[in-house]
Amino acid sequence: MTVEENIAWSELLKDTIVTSQHGNDGDRIVAATKTLQQAAHEFVKVLNERATLLANSAQFDTALRDAAAIRAILPGSGIGYLCMGDVHCQQGHHAAAIAIYDKGLQAVPESDLYYQQLQQHRVTAIANNSKRVDFISRLPLDIVITNIVPRMEPAYIRSNEQYEPLYVSRGWRKRILQCPHGLTFDVGQESETFVRGHDQLIRFAPYVQTLSGCIYEDVRMDDLFNRARFSNLKHLDLSGDDTSPRVPLINGLRLIADTLTHLEIQLYPDIQLRDVLETCPNLVSLDAKDVDFVMPSSPSLRYPKITHLAIHEMSERARSYVNMIDLLSRFPSLLSFVITPMPGSGLLTVLHKYFPYLQVLYFGERVYGEDNIDVRPNGRKGIVSAYLGGFEANINTYRHDDLVQFLHLNRNTLEELEFEGDIDDGNSFWKLENGKVIQQRDNQHSPLRSGDDDPTQTGTSFMKLGRIDFSGAEPDVCGSLITWLISNAPNLKATSLNQSYIQSNVANSMIQLKHLSKLEIHRTPTVDDFEGIIQFFQHHIEMGDQSALEEIVTYKISPGIAWMPLIPRLKRLKKLKFLVNAIHDNCIPLMDEMAQGCPALEKLILGLPEAELPDDVLKPWRRHQNLKCLKFGAESLTANDAITLCTFSNLKTLQLECDASDDLLEVLRNHIPKIELYPGP
Repeated sequence: MTVEENIAWSELLKDTIVTSQHGNDGDRIVAATKTLQQAAHEFVKVLNERATLLANSAQFDTALRDAAAIRAILPGSGIGYLCMGDVHCQQGHHAAAIAIYDKGLQAVPESDLYYQQLQQHRVTAIANNSKRVDFISRLPLDIVITNIVPRMEPAYIRSNEQYEPLYVSRGWRKRILQCPHGLTFDVGQESETFVRGHDQLIRFAPYVQTLSGCIYEDVRMDDLFNRARFSNLKHLDLSGDDTSPRVPLINGLRLIADTLTHLEIQLYPDIQLRDVLETCPNLVSLDAKDVDFVMPSSPSLRYPKITHLAIHEMSERARSYVNMIDLLSRFPSLLSFVITPMPGSGLLTVLHKYFPYLQVLYFGERVYGEDNIDVRPNGRKGIVSAYLGGFEANINTYRHDDLVQFLHLNRNTLEELEFEGDIDDGNSFWKLENGKVIQQRDNQHSPLRSGDDDPTQTGTSFMKLGRIDFSGAEPDVCGSLITWLISNAPNLKATSLNQSYIQSNVANSMIQLKHLSKLEIHRTPTVDDFEGIIQFFQHHIEMGDQSALEEIVTYKISPGIAWMPLIPRLKRLKKLKFLVNAIHDNCIPLMDEMAQGCPALEKLILGLPEAELPDDVLKPWRRHQNLKCLKFGAESLTANDAITLCTFSNLKTLQLECDASDDLLEVLRNHIPKIELYPGP
């Protein structure tokens, strides 16, 4: 006979059936069994007491182990179930406690000493499990909408995952659904069907205002919109592919057309732009990429409700001048316009005729910030922000005369200008010289149309221009354009230029600016002519406390850059930003000079995420008496870095773009009032 190693303790405590086979030992066996049973009950009593004490000390796992042992020893008694359920209740796990109480009530007889206690504790657990934190329904609605819900909600709710706050209570659900911006859902990448699934989206369809997703493999959009009434859907962002059917999409758009105001659609090559325009009459914003840019056949059709239009990945044929003029003529109310790739630059000179109230223009390659366009009608004519790309696309260049005319046309409203491109000045009608527009060819070559202003006659002043960025422009072609702009923009406050552009003519123009407070310098590796920039810095050094220059941003630091030793002598400099991926040991003496100078410096940025920095890069700056904010980017924060940072006397804010251990952060928090962590660049 095989002896079992895993023995059930309860089997050892069962009453022994005595027969004649036991002989004279029968009574002794019965007595021994009784003794074991009494010992087991005493043992269980002690285990139960210990489990209670452990739970009171929040050692719940150990307490549950003891409760499990009680159930194993005396499975027919309610004490083990009661002990385990009570521990779950102390943890706040009332549902788990109810389940244990139910098992106990099924496993033990009603005559059991603990049966009634199991019933009573079960009722209490059910009551506690039904309680909900319902503070939201007691707060004013505006506080819930503006302060609480935005902190709870993710960027979007996945349609196939339960969003817990909607299921806390009816009060919570009611308040969340009362928010004016509605719910934002994402269906993910759907490649099967909309006939089933996405139950949470269907349930809350009337409250959904924004919906996004990627649709593949012949999935029909009308299947989704036929399942529920999306009566408040305003924003729809869809991506497809070559398999996405045209008719079901159009039918689906028709079902939501009454409320749809913003549509982003991409990778639907079978969808023509006119399909969308004719199906969705209430659009105010349309962003289309990789669709067939065919307009309605009737040239008289207009879409005055649309104020934002973005069109991407247009074919070369669609970007022809005739087709572009047809497209522009359809949208008389545009406030912002985005187009990529870059069409012919001649289009710039007629935009004002078709888009008289256009405020923001992205022309050519995508530029950072395009997704954050937010403009409001102001009743004024003229472009406020212009971002002219196209250089990286290597598709086209800007004709010199087109640029001059465009900028002249918008001289009274232009506030910021970014330019990334190449300029063709061959056979140009005008040239830019000493900050002025000069005619250099016969009138028969004039690009001006009837009624256009002549920049050589009326002059050009950019009184509102506050920022220019030519950092991404083609070298050696923009110098005269930059000089013209700066010379005629007396209120310019910020410039971002390639180092090679800051020659004497540009530097002289910059010196005349009374409000220039920020200079961003992008270095050209092959250029070592620093005369212009040295001239500019020397002027501001001589200005002393009267200098307006308060911020310098550079993407390279080296003792070989001749203008860098001038930085410590700038008395009004408040912000210094070294956005670099590496700093070498030979820069430490230069850092030391800067730390001893720059008396007004309040904010310093050293490095970028993952930057390679020397060990002692922070030490020179600990002596600076005015530095209040430091942003530090590196691979990691070392112990030496942390010790050095603790010696900064007036540092109020430390921003870290690097890995830092919890121990080092704890040390820093004891010395610096505010620590901000950035997860990435």
